[in-house]
Amino acid sequence: MKLDKVLNNINLALNYPSLTYADISLYFDMAIAELNTTLHTSIPTVSDMIDAFEQKLSKEKESRVRIYPSPEDVDYIIQSYSSTQEAELHTSTASPKIPYYFNWETRKFYVMNSLNNTYTERNTLEGVYIKNVSEFTFYDAVVMGDEVFWAHTSEDPILECDFAEYLPDEWVLLWLIPYVCFKYTVRDGGTAATFAEELTQGFQQLQETYSVPSTVLLATYADKEAYKDLVIENLPNLNKWVPTKAIFQNMKHSRISNAIYSNMYDRGGFND
Repeated sequence: MKLDKVLNNINLALNYPSLTYADISLYFDMAIAELNTTLHTSIPTVSDMIDAFEQKLSKEKESRVRIYPSPEDVDYIIQSYSSTQEAELHTSTASPKIPYYFNWETRKFYVMNSLNNTYTERNTLEGVYIKNVSEFTFYDAVVMGDEVFWAHTSEDPILECDFAEYLPDEWVLLWLIPYVCFKYTVRDGGTAATFAEELTQGFQQLQETYSVPSTVLLATYADKEAYKDLVIENLPNLNKWVPTKAIFQNMKHSRISNAIYSNMYDRGGFND
């Protein structure tokens, strides 16, 4: 379950107070901390999950650049050139180097690589304006008519962070969401008895359904995102036990039926 859906469910349960992740991020981390304390696990906090997701995203999306100053303060227009020859002429003489531009002849974006001072070709371009450590604005480069410009997008990439890498949907629905709702309701001065009951019952159900070990064999979960850093750290020897960093469906224990006892009239009497 992705972060945007989790936030939608929380707002639905709280009768739509329009909460963002920043408003309740503390309660997300507290929920995981309490889970780790009870289960003796080492599941990353939601903040750490998001940090890992952003690092992965930055590697997968090489077309993302940092914008400064904000397009809203200056001009939304992105520098463009009609031909490769014109682009090479202007970019070779420009000082400092233009960080990115659009080539109408190739219909590609070109992003400056500061390490080797050359331009890398990109099919798309995304921009991020960082106002401060907790406030980001995202833009998409749009080609329309004879102009190329930045268009503001309200989509925050962290909302795509998937909890499935660390927690099954049951744990999100029966533990994480009720926990956050409970903490927020208490802070807001409301009656949190309903969420407290859901929280308690949900956790009991999860404990009856899952058998979560405090350690796992790294080789068994080497392909999982949650163990990526441990795999890199312990290569090539993955045959070692490490703290549990995620809960998976295979940790569910099979449903055990109650014992059936014979009576004195059955064949064999009370032997069973």
